[in-house]
Amino acid sequence: MSHDKRTLEFYVLAAFFALFVLFLYGPLSAILILSFQGENGGLTFPLNGVSLHWFANLFERQAVGDFGGSFKRSFILGLMVMIVTVGVSLLAG
Repeated sequence: MSHDKRTLEFYVLAAFFALFVLFLYGPLSAILILSFQGENGGLTFPLNGVSLHWFANLFERQAVGDFGGSFKRSFILGLMVMIVTVGVSLLAG
């Protein structure tokens, strides 16, 4: 078994992939961390206390958007698609 030395292209592609992953998951990670911000905090670092206030507020009726209704509609649509998909798959054999 030979141990070939890795080429420059490998390291360039690895660096490109690392940047891709950083740009893909970086904002998501930041929003996830900031979602545990206290009641007086916003989208700023450092955190102003830690709480689950925003998660408790999630399903309440809001002036902009209705998350509870949207979630219910999406869940029902997902169930309908699942039933149709299973039915078609069983009929296809």
